[in-house]
Amino acid sequence: MANDPLPRLLPDERTVQLSSEQAGLLLKLQRDVLAEVVQGEAQSALELLCVTAEHLLPNSVASIMLFDDSRSSLNVRAAPSISPEAIAALNGLKPGPAAGSCGTAVFRDEPQFVCDTEIDPRWSSPDFRSVAEKFHICACWSLPVRIAGEVVGSLALSSFEKRQPSEFHRLLLETGAYLVGIILEREREQQRLWRMAHFDSLTELPNRRGFNQQLEERIHAAAESGNRLALLFLDLDHFKDINDTLGHHAGDMVLRQIACALKTVLRPADIMARLGGDEFVILLPEVEDILDVHHVADKIMLAVKRPIFLEGRSYRLSASIGISLYPDDGGDLQTLHKNADLAMYEAKAKGRDRYIYYRPDLATLIESRTALVGDIRQALQEQSFFLEYQPQISATSGRLAGAEALIRWRHPRKGLIPPLDFIPLAEETGLITELGDWVLVTACRQSLDWWRQGAPEFVLSVNLSVKQLLDGYPERILSTLAQLHFPLRLLELEITESLVMESGGEALEQLEKLRRAGVSICMDDFGTGHSSLAQLKRMPISRLKIDRSFVRDIPEDPSDMVIARTIIAMGHSLGLEIVAEGVENEVQRSFLMTEGCDFLQGYLISRPLQPGSFKQFLMGGDFDPGQQRDG
Repeated sequence: MANDPLPRLLPDERTVQLSSEQAGLLLKLQRDVLAEVVQGEAQSALELLCVTAEHLLPNSVASIMLFDDSRSSLNVRAAPSISPEAIAALNGLKPGPAAGSCGTAVFRDEPQFVCDTEIDPRWSSPDFRSVAEKFHICACWSLPVRIAGEVVGSLALSSFEKRQPSEFHRLLLETGAYLVGIILEREREQQRLWRMAHFDSLTELPNRRGFNQQLEERIHAAAESGNRLALLFLDLDHFKDINDTLGHHAGDMVLRQIACALKTVLRPADIMARLGGDEFVILLPEVEDILDVHHVADKIMLAVKRPIFLEGRSYRLSASIGISLYPDDGGDLQTLHKNADLAMYEAKAKGRDRYIYYRPDLATLIESRTALVGDIRQALQEQSFFLEYQPQISATSGRLAGAEALIRWRHPRKGLIPPLDFIPLAEETGLITELGDWVLVTACRQSLDWWRQGAPEFVLSVNLSVKQLLDGYPERILSTLAQLHFPLRLLELEITESLVMESGGEALEQLEKLRRAGVSICMDDFGTGHSSLAQLKRMPISRLKIDRSFVRDIPEDPSDMVIARTIIAMGHSLGLEIVAEGVENEVQRSFLMTEGCDFLQGYLISRPLQPGSFKQFLMGGDFDPGQQRDG
């Protein structure tokens, strides 16, 4: 039927038995109803069909009944001449072998012509007898209605007098039932296309178009009532890593699980949609108190962090959320969207895993940050980054044991840019891979050059972003190191605890490949994340680095002393060496040595040094280790 929307409805061999007037009436019925269908008015087309059929069979009423969603009972879809009381009596009809004319027609999938309801067994049950007597139904002819061969309901003519159907009336019902099928199939296709245009097929949430229509309606309603609205833009943190490492199928599973988790914490009146990718948007209508927005946002953050299970593994995500309020932050859809989006990007820039409300200065901040990304690209092309080296010494002997290579950037207009200002941007934009490769190769070449000049060997420590740990990274880096002839035993890669915990198993697998090849792995900033002793045992690391925040207030803060002592003892119990960074005075050095810390790094030993000064440090020349940077 779908491929033949306007078929020939009247069989030639039967129409010859009709008078020319009767054939013309049936053709007119077709033309009138199909003209209404073309206009897209399904309900009016069904009611027109009923009214026309009643006109062609005086002293009768027409009805169209359809299955409910469960396909267990029939309800009236169109019956313009039947009273509401009668419709209520018909609704809920259960198809069966003796369920009146309509229920039996649907059950048997064949026409049922009851000429006398008083004596016909199909109307013999007390319920059907009661309906027939109450509404004066003396005869009832019914045909099943089909879509693509499937029975979906019935078309009936109920007569107020006992009568047999003529050939004309049989053809009237057949033509009518076929027309009903055409109308319903077209309606179903329109609904399918509408849903495709307004809903996301992956999560079954409204899409951008569907959400925007609802948002426009809520804005108009709020303008009249004086209510406030809250718009929340949600973007999953590091979602691209899942697609890159586990594949898009896994990413789709994550999005479906996140959508389900969010539904459980939203209120019935709240509206959620998926805009695309890993972006969701939530509308909170009728906001009476800003604390209500806080409460919902907190629940959303917790819902996103629920464990997600993929291929037998557990993963945890977080989200960055930007919030704009109507009418405070905008009076129209576009402005609310833009401002919530700006706030979301600010949440990303502030470290992710948080929600931020829009404020007017965000646009300037985002613009400045975008310009900085362009400057990073240009700096990479022009090789205007440089390295400094901060020594690490043995806590017991005081001898040089290693050095951490630290990237620096002197911007042509802004001067020195702190790494915390450009490293997160490089990670977010994917530039971290190129930047990290440059640091590694440059530091390795510089160290090789010093060693060839007679400097003592030391372990070169280079920071590694989890963003660099894509599949194939170990092989690529090991190949580069082999070309440089750099001894792997003298290379250590530092990776932060929090990022390792966020990235899960794939990052650990890549680190394990590097460890097996002979590269040491150090967990930086230890104590600031949430790794357990059991998780530490599974990580391919050889060193822990106590974060400077736990060293800085020793001995004034007893809690920091307890934390540092615990990290040292725990690390040693796992066979790991311990490095303390941020050591700035002799009291801190003495405490850490007493507790058994293996290596020290900080201003007490030396500030980060540019290559020329670090070479002097290596060669044992005249040099003040506490001096400021040269150059």
